[in-house]
Amino acid sequence: MLIEELKSLVKENADVLPYSESNTSGTEGFKRDVACIVRPITLGVIQELIKFAGSVVNTPNQFSLYPISSGKNWGYGSSMPSTVEEKVVLLDLCALNDITYFDEENGVISIQPGVTQSALFEYLSSKQTSYMVPVTGAGPTTSILSNALERGYGITPIADHFTSVMSIKGFLADGSFYQSSLQCMSDMANGDNSECYVDKTFKWKHGPYLDGIFTQSGNMIVTEITLSLARVKPAFDSFYMRFFDKESFDNAYAVVKEIFHNLEGVVGSINLMDKRRVAAMVADNPHGCGNHKVMTGEQVDVISKHYDVPEWTLVGTVYGTHSVAKAAKSDIKKIAKGKADQVLFSSDLLVRLGQVVTRRLSLPILDSAREQLEKLSAGMEVMQGKPSQVALPLAYWRNPRVRPDKSRLMNPAKDGCGLLWYAPLVPAKVSSMRAFIEMVRSITPKYNIEPMITFTNLSGISTDSTIPIVFDLENPQAVEDAHACLQALFDEGLKQGFIPYRLNIQQQLELNANSTFWKTAGKIAHALDPAGIISPDRYNPYKP
Repeated sequence: MLIEELKSLVKENADVLPYSESNTSGTEGFKRDVACIVRPITLGVIQELIKFAGSVVNTPNQFSLYPISSGKNWGYGSSMPSTVEEKVVLLDLCALNDITYFDEENGVISIQPGVTQSALFEYLSSKQTSYMVPVTGAGPTTSILSNALERGYGITPIADHFTSVMSIKGFLADGSFYQSSLQCMSDMANGDNSECYVDKTFKWKHGPYLDGIFTQSGNMIVTEITLSLARVKPAFDSFYMRFFDKESFDNAYAVVKEIFHNLEGVVGSINLMDKRRVAAMVADNPHGCGNHKVMTGEQVDVISKHYDVPEWTLVGTVYGTHSVAKAAKSDIKKIAKGKADQVLFSSDLLVRLGQVVTRRLSLPILDSAREQLEKLSAGMEVMQGKPSQVALPLAYWRNPRVRPDKSRLMNPAKDGCGLLWYAPLVPAKVSSMRAFIEMVRSITPKYNIEPMITFTNLSGISTDSTIPIVFDLENPQAVEDAHACLQALFDEGLKQGFIPYRLNIQQQLELNANSTFWKTAGKIAHALDPAGIISPDRYNPYKP
């Protein structure tokens, strides 16, 4: 059996575990067959596994390796492979969790796949440094490396996380170890493998830029990336704007555009959330968690009245010196004047006083304010680079069996939450965004999916929307509806120019293999890995 051969091969250098759905459960409702799980504890065993996989090509034991970091790619596939037709060995790299290099002076750091948001935060805190973790809403237990390779983003100063990746190292499908031209030149000159500092600080290297082909792909097993960390600025302020009128979207987005036009570089990315999205953050599902129904307008209004939730909520951050932050705060207030119904800054005395009062007094009348201020504080921590679980309770909104618990580390996959994501790029024009809102609100209720909308404005010209498709994973009809809803959004969105920037493991198999782009990507993948040893179907529909 393959599992016995792998145990004999890796010996004490890796754990070989039998596969079960409990090991690699996901939030999506996908099913995959996996031969076993291999969890290396040394880098060398990865090379041995690759060579062994190459030696059994065209035999009954042929298999492919599917590397994961923390396996918490919730909503897109979690820890499940995209491959469905071949024998797959899940290569779990979570035990490779070393921070191999850190330049405290310049904030340059090299990390392995198993380094999580919380692990990096603890490391930086232990050294009392002034650098920020590139956090995401996925929470403290998720991998920094895998998010960067998936080209994820956050709400800290360096919003696009791959932008901060300076170099990549790892194993190709022939077993060779890949590193940059700069590192290779240094090795040749010095006759050793000592760290080349400029390799860690200059992204583009020589010749064709190759590091990019190892993102959103199966072209390499990446074992290390080097990041340039954002510094904690002397001053930080977050701003919250509320727009109560039902037709206030145009005003809200006009504020976003003007802030970027005047303050880009001082203000990070800006989130714009609709009423139902915020309502789901502050209140339980009024139907009950196991009920497969969309909130009525009356139910939304009750939640909105109780928690004072507006039609649109705008959230952003200011980073800079004290004088810059003060000036930016003044400019933002001027921009919002006459458009926003309320503008709050985290530095405002009223906000700080409210936090103190609601913490010290446990009066029921303060419950609503306390809930909002707690989420405000958690959101502020994320904006300052501190990992948080503030976004994870959303995944539990229709889970009747397990409720979110801030006192423990939440795991939506293991807790049986149902979650898929529709994450398209939306033209940064008010007419397109209004059309997108109308599309989402017309399609999702047909499939009993709550239409919750967030726009993440990465700049004045680039906007992404994240639509959470939350469902009861143990209700077959709910699972069917969730997948049908995602497909309907995907199909209609393409017609209207809303193109997803990120795809789940099933959608990757349905890409247009005949397009010039995917043919080119497929030829590169085939040249690097003709036998399909590493994740052969990951963003790779074309097979030469």
